[in-house]
Amino acid sequence: MTTALVALTILGNPVLNSHQNVAPELIGKFSWQGVKIPINGQGQDFAKAYDTVMTEFLQETGAPGGALTVFYQGKKIYSKGFGYASLVKRSPFTPKTPSRISSVSKALTLRAVEILVKSKALNLNGKAVDYLKKGGVVPMPPPGRKADPRINQITIKQLIDHRSGIMAGLNIEACMSKRVSTAMRFKSPLAQNDILGYILGMPLQSSPGTKESYSNYGYGLLGKIVEIVSQKPYETFVREKALGVHVDAKKWFITTSQRKDKRPDESEYFTTPDAPTWDSFRWDILAGAGGWVAPVESLAEFYCKEFTGPGWDYTLFGSYTGAVTVMKVHDNSLTYAASVNYRRGNGPNDNEILFNRLEATTANLTLP
Repeated sequence: MTTALVALTILGNPVLNSHQNVAPELIGKFSWQGVKIPINGQGQDFAKAYDTVMTEFLQETGAPGGALTVFYQGKKIYSKGFGYASLVKRSPFTPKTPSRISSVSKALTLRAVEILVKSKALNLNGKAVDYLKKGGVVPMPPPGRKADPRINQITIKQLIDHRSGIMAGLNIEACMSKRVSTAMRFKSPLAQNDILGYILGMPLQSSPGTKESYSNYGYGLLGKIVEIVSQKPYETFVREKALGVHVDAKKWFITTSQRKDKRPDESEYFTTPDAPTWDSFRWDILAGAGGWVAPVESLAEFYCKEFTGPGWDYTLFGSYTGAVTVMKVHDNSLTYAASVNYRRGNGPNDNEILFNRLEATTANLTLP
């Protein structure tokens, strides 16, 4: 058995009308009071309890929309959307709506690394800096400081295991702040190699291999290593070699998180005030850590096929401003994925709340 945990709310619609011309990041908590949440899609009768989980979650958190897809023994038994992907357009959130999956992206990066290791193009014990230098990524410490010499000891395996010593990187905007750009004299628009070089140039929080500390930055570096070693863009390699083996990956893509690049059918994202959902971060620069956007239905299908048969226990969380995603492979061959286009700032851990409710419902299902 293999276990893993990665760690990224119709009637007359009076409530919807009150928000129609407000920017998503300024809405705060959306209210479903007195409004029936629209549901689309299909599901077998024995799985109908999932309707309650999703609608209650939207009502309680104030999320405008979301979707859930469930596979059992290789067959899709439930796939439904709830609420809205866009409040302005009143477009429904469906299981086919592309939405940010945030840190679930890390599992795709890991899969890409595994493919390269299997082909002997990449060595788990190889030094990360050696690979990065081949792609022009070198340590760029702040002015007046020297790079931490321990950076040269970090292996690919330590990056995978969050044991590299690289700063935890939960505050992922920090390395792209105006303060950093000014101090480092980075040109605009920001270049990936500059940002990754800056991350390498910061002092390590611990010696490589001595302490586990969840690091978005570490997986951002892994994504770049995949690109360098495969000699293909990270997005292309993952789509062709990992995703394309199991699903139609046309609707999977790396987001820049810049509004100008939003896809027409991509969900909008909603959060509490003062936490912008667009134009605050460049996910394409740290794509390996959380840059992927995907439809829930395709996400569930991918993991259903990636981990076939009984014996697997695999859990993935994704959470970033404006989006929450959870994915679970059960050891009885039941797999589900759910996404919601809202997160309550940096407060309540919405992914765990949603996951625990889905798990409780799953445990009470009478499976065929």
